[in-house]
Amino acid sequence: MKHCHLFQALLNQLRAVFDQIIELQNAQDAIYRAALEELQRRLQFEEKKKQREIEGQWGVTAAEEEEENKRIGEFKESIPKMCSQLRILTHFYQGIVQQFLVLLTTSSDESLRFLSFRLDFNEHYKAREPRLRVSLGTRGRRSSHT
Repeated sequence: MKHCHLFQALLNQLRAVFDQIIELQNAQDAIYRAALEELQRRLQFEEKKKQREIEGQWGVTAAEEEEENKRIGEFKESIPKMCSQLRILTHFYQGIVQQFLVLLTTSSDESLRFLSFRLDFNEHYKAREPRLRVSLGTRGRRSSHT
């Protein structure tokens, strides 16, 4: 029964890790799309100016220039919010992965403890979580008296 409970806890934690990965991907996609849209709008504006100059007209009017600058300003103002959202999602992701690794590390199953070691191969989480600092070889072993 204990193994069933551990398995269910691991499954729930792994599902939470995957959910957080999807959230991070969605946030990254939104930032990427916003940046591409902004680039496209700026290129279109410059192309519009060049085309008018080719046609012998003045590039753009003061009102058009002001509107473009306002739009650029709004985009620049949105960047800190997007970065903040990404930092928050990253923080949650790291916490969830850390909890998952702790569950693996505290398991009596040696293969799960080894999986914890392999998933944290660069010891990023080990440096942040004291419960992950116990060596793989000593966790879960009984001391032998010879």
